[in-house]
Amino acid sequence: GRLTLPTVRALYGERFNMSASRLEKLRQCHFAYFMQYGLKARQRETAAFDAPQIGTFLHFILENVTAEVGKQGGFRNVSREMLHQLTDRFMDEYVQSELPNFQDRTARFRYLFSRLRTTAYAVVEETARELAESDFVPVEFELSFGDKGTLPAVTVSEPDGELRVNGKVDRVDGWVKNGRLYLRVVDYKTGKKSFDLAEVRMGLDIQMLLYLFTLQKEGQGYFQKEIVPAGVLYLPARDEILAQERNVTPEKLAQERAKTLRRSGLLLNEPEVLQAMEHDALTEPKYLPLRVDREGNLSGSIASAAQLGKLGNHVERLLHTITAEVRDGVIDADPCCHDENDSVCQYCDWAPACHFEDGRGGDRLRYIQKTTAAEFWQQMDEEDDGRG
Repeated sequence: GRLTLPTVRALYGERFNMSASRLEKLRQCHFAYFMQYGLKARQRETAAFDAPQIGTFLHFILENVTAEVGKQGGFRNVSREMLHQLTDRFMDEYVQSELPNFQDRTARFRYLFSRLRTTAYAVVEETARELAESDFVPVEFELSFGDKGTLPAVTVSEPDGELRVNGKVDRVDGWVKNGRLYLRVVDYKTGKKSFDLAEVRMGLDIQMLLYLFTLQKEGQGYFQKEIVPAGVLYLPARDEILAQERNVTPEKLAQERAKTLRRSGLLLNEPEVLQAMEHDALTEPKYLPLRVDREGNLSGSIASAAQLGKLGNHVERLLHTITAEVRDGVIDADPCCHDENDSVCQYCDWAPACHFEDGRGGDRLRYIQKTTAAEFWQQMDEEDDGRG
């Protein structure tokens, strides 16, 4: 379906202001975006500590503990006991400010929250172990882009429309070498989200990349150094790490936790940079999405500086495409999926209003085609050459 331009402007305004997370929502399904942000429809809310609240809680703990540790010289200078004390302190602060009626909650709620506290300890300790073995240090938390943000909004201008993208980065880590500041963007994830080039290609996983390339363009004035994009990482922060605690040895549990908490993302393929991120990155990486074979060859989710540059151009083209889709009033029911059993329709709040049926009218599934790294970078080359 399509809306007329006057209707689009009545719903969204003359300028299309959009957060980075909304941008990905639009790419998932145009109709779902229209329902939520055009019509501003609302789902019934349940009185529970749901996934977004869990994410907010763990974000709060990680941000505040990491910032406080930074004031004390970094994780290498803080004992495990001190980490627990800091975690307790900020968990108590969160309960007092966000859950003032905590003692009046159900026994089930309090039990689930106690499990979440245990998760917070584990995630904080894992973050501490990683940063204790890294020369990259957190330089910003909740760094915002937008009209009232620390850095300007990402703006895409067209003759008859303008898209302004705002957002907030969970954490930015930095490392200075030869007067240049290498930055990586870190996003805390309480779900099972992992970085996927196939989704990047369709514009579904570009939020962190958008922030990274914006930092490259706009960050020099703020940080007072030339910015080099060093990569993006999803940091797992979820309750799943407790699932195997029963009937397993401590050694096995430690192995499973380490596997579950391995980061995903895309990193600059420069050995010195990778080793600064994790001292054992070139021999025995534990945290970064890297592999080292018996001959010492490095592989994994890495890209050269030239490839990252072409990826930045791809993200820029996607933003222009999205601007055109909003301007043209596209509200098609066109959800993305890996296969028919993986459609976002299964979890969509607006399914009762949509009644999606693939192939009926304009309804259609858009398949996320699997891609190898070689295929993905070949497409980036072709797009840059004007053949994509």
